[in-house]
Amino acid sequence: MVTPVIDLSRSFSRLGRGASTGIDRVERAYMEEVGRRDGWAIIRTPRGFLMFEPDRLKRLPEYLDRTDLDGADLASTIRAIASSRASSLSIRKIMWRMPNGLAYINVGHTNLNPQTMRAMMEMPDHRKIVMIHDMIPVDHPEYQTETARAKFIERLTTTINFANHIVVPSDEVAENVNKRMVGTGHRVPVMVAPLGIDIGGLPLNVERSEKPYFVVVGTIEPRKNHKLLLDIWERMHTKMDDSRVPELRIIGARGWRNEDVFDRLDNSPFVGRTIFELGPLPDAEMKAQLAGATGLLFPSFVEGFGLPPFEATSLGTPTITSPLRSVEIYLGDNAIYADPSDMYQWFQAIRDLASEDLAEQTRRRADLRAYRLPSWEKHFELVFGII
Repeated sequence: MVTPVIDLSRSFSRLGRGASTGIDRVERAYMEEVGRRDGWAIIRTPRGFLMFEPDRLKRLPEYLDRTDLDGADLASTIRAIASSRASSLSIRKIMWRMPNGLAYINVGHTNLNPQTMRAMMEMPDHRKIVMIHDMIPVDHPEYQTETARAKFIERLTTTINFANHIVVPSDEVAENVNKRMVGTGHRVPVMVAPLGIDIGGLPLNVERSEKPYFVVVGTIEPRKNHKLLLDIWERMHTKMDDSRVPELRIIGARGWRNEDVFDRLDNSPFVGRTIFELGPLPDAEMKAQLAGATGLLFPSFVEGFGLPPFEATSLGTPTITSPLRSVEIYLGDNAIYADPSDMYQWFQAIRDLASEDLAEQTRRRADLRAYRLPSWEKHFELVFGII
């Protein structure tokens, strides 16, 4: 019997750091699924490794959801419920307390190194499964810092050298991973398993507004193309009465290599009037904003999968998006597409959506909520089928 072992080092490293990212939500989904399958977990901390037997792993979600503790207190609490702790960073002291026939699963990229992989290889009948969310640092280095790109390449190299299976969220990522393996001497099987969408039903406290508003969700970095939206809102103010300009609400932390956009957010006369930078929001607040929005704007240049359009669809919120391959495949005609380099297309699409009458809005939202999105059930059926 194969025992799944989920690496939750990323979740631990993110304690107290605010709103969840897309990868955070993926690791959370895996934590809960491995718990349901009576699996185990490990966490690498600055003090050493933690191990969680099935009964302890099942308790982790309730602790991670606590809002009454800061990051340090949460970390101490999680250390206290671990089944075993290793004061050194030697993972072998932890692994040999686990059952034989384990399947190590890493979906967060943290703790993805040769030392960890070699320790797994010492276990009888072991398997190693790694998820690669995207290949952006390799294929689009202009969107990354040199440090981030170097770290990603190290982790990707480790995965290609040691993993038994690679899981990716889309065909495009699969193609790019396979290209990267050419000439390495390693051909790891790559499985495409679309991410599940499980943002839940409509929130009780949907955001209300007297005028239409649009949201953009994601880290404020160049590939997310916030610049386009700021250009559009400035144009709106030259072409429309202020009272008719919808609001733009920006949800997400400031990232990197985007000083021009940051400067505009700090100094634009429209910030605080029709443009609002809300920062990274807790999931419940983000969901309330998204559910009440006239539409989600997603002008990203490149994505591995692109969760926000799918999450918006599940809430019945229309999406205007770049023609990203994964979105086109899994959302089809349920999204509105516009070229991320064509401001006029976006201007028209935003204005048209903002001017829809109530009957059309109601019909569109009902159709979106009824649409069958990729599910975690299907995702896990695929992934656990290989282990």
